[in-house]
Amino acid sequence: MEIFQDTEIYIFCPEKSVSGGPDALHQLCYYLTQNGYSANMVYFFSDNLKCPERFEKYNPKVISFKDVVDDKKNIIIAPEAGTWVFRNYKKLRKSVWWLSYNNFDGLTGFSKALHSKIKNFIKFFLNLFLSKDNKYKYDGAYPDKLLKGVCHFCGSKYAYSKLIERRYENVEMLVEPLSLEYIKAGMSKDLTTQNRSDKIPYNPAKPSRIMEMLLKRDDLEFVPIKNMEISEIIELFRNTKLYIDFGEFPGPERLPKESVYNGTCLIVGKRNAAENDFDVAIPDKFKIVDYENEELVVENIKEVLANYDKYIDEFEYFRNKIDNLENNFINSICKVFVKISE
Repeated sequence: MEIFQDTEIYIFCPEKSVSGGPDALHQLCYYLTQNGYSANMVYFFSDNLKCPERFEKYNPKVISFKDVVDDKKNIIIAPEAGTWVFRNYKKLRKSVWWLSYNNFDGLTGFSKALHSKIKNFIKFFLNLFLSKDNKYKYDGAYPDKLLKGVCHFCGSKYAYSKLIERRYENVEMLVEPLSLEYIKAGMSKDLTTQNRSDKIPYNPAKPSRIMEMLLKRDDLEFVPIKNMEISEIIELFRNTKLYIDFGEFPGPERLPKESVYNGTCLIVGKRNAAENDFDVAIPDKFKIVDYENEELVVENIKEVLANYDKYIDEFEYFRNKIDNLENNFINSICKVFVKISE
């Protein structure tokens, strides 16, 4: 996308959500600003000019949606779950950042039940974030036929492949790095069992049928990552051998990368973004196809816990790839946002 001297970039984001998606949107604003672009966070649709405390580290410039200048020299970036905001602007050059694929607000090819869940998810955010007196209302996802005329940035190979299947054009990879706290702490150098226990961290926010079964067992000990500061999560990962994730993997997910970066092994269910070797770049034997087979899953978990020293080096490629995410992200930004001298 061409960036002129007076181009403003508006990054739209839910106002109060502090999950991985909004974190990535604030990161994009941070790295754009750091590299000489004029980037703004816009909470849809709100007059709130204060970012959530968790994102203050990115020191974002936050503006009201009322101050967005609908001009063709400017750019709007919306997450895939919020393409509906495009309906309110006629001239802005539009782009979607696909932080996942399964959460796209325009999906219609899935079952009615799943599509209903997606719509209810959006309505929940709208009811939570929308001011009562503003004119902007959710009016359905932006038409798919019009999305084929906008720019698409993909945070995963999984999303990229799906867009190519849908015959979208102007599709580029844009994979965000880890949060600043992880980057500042650096990659764990201690890859020995000396200070690592057999406790198994997992993400309770990403439930699965197999996790329900595993949590009922008394021969494995699990630690939910919940209500923890990032410093506490880093310490947890640096003192455990294995992280497991059998969730949906609508995108590459952050916790698997954060865990491997801090020296754990990783076992996942092989589905969606976890199927390819780009988004979750670990050997295939750590991706379980029959991930609802409890005994098979337990066998693999116990094997890794008992032989951490044997398996940890097999995650070196993924660790190094994660370590390079920040530089690659900056290079991607400069590639897709091309500064034009006037």
